[in-house]
Amino acid sequence: MISIGIADDDALVRQTLTDLLSRNDDIVVAWTAKDGQEALDLFHSSEVESRVQAVLVDVQMPKMDGLALAQALLEEKPDIAILILTTFTADSIVDEAMALGVRGFVAKEDGASSLAGAIHQAVAGNLVLSPTSSAIISDQARLWASGSSRPSESVPVPTHAQQPPSPLPHGVTLSEREREVLTLVVDAKTNKQIATRLRVSEATVKTHVSAIIAKLGVQDRVGAAVYALQHNLV
Repeated sequence: MISIGIADDDALVRQTLTDLLSRNDDIVVAWTAKDGQEALDLFHSSEVESRVQAVLVDVQMPKMDGLALAQALLEEKPDIAILILTTFTADSIVDEAMALGVRGFVAKEDGASSLAGAIHQAVAGNLVLSPTSSAIISDQARLWASGSSRPSESVPVPTHAQQPPSPLPHGVTLSEREREVLTLVVDAKTNKQIATRLRVSEATVKTHVSAIIAKLGVQDRVGAAVYALQHNLV
């Protein structure tokens, strides 16, 4: 069972996230807080055995903002999984959050399965960037989530001479259309949005996405996006 905390100054957001996560049998919301200071107090008041393993943190909160809360929690418990809740996040805030050691970014608009999956991945020690949040935050964070860079590193623009694309799995090729679809998947477009952009049916897009996932040997479209970023496929 994964125990989590939620820190957000919007009561509706706190309730919505709690309701979404309650649909998962293996995730329990231990507490919710309306600001960073309350979250820190609740964290300290928890029994050692039941302390949260992950905290969903909004950036802009009164008394103590999300970045200050993340820093305080990580100083006390370095293995805690901090996930930043995004709606619109400036690059400077994203960079600072990454430098602090947060595990990833999720969007308040994410569905139950996406949110739960992100929490599981973060608690397992992985870096997480949900499909919706990837449309909000910077390319630098996308590279960070894919493992291609660290927050403190500058990311050079690759050229064919400097960094040719890594090969696909042995014997695998992607058609021009599949590469177009993959590019839009990396941009966090839905199947419906991709269908509209490419002027094809949504069923055709689903077929292409399934083929891409199978060819790349990944589990889902997020895995396909990460693979594409890691191997310069788009």
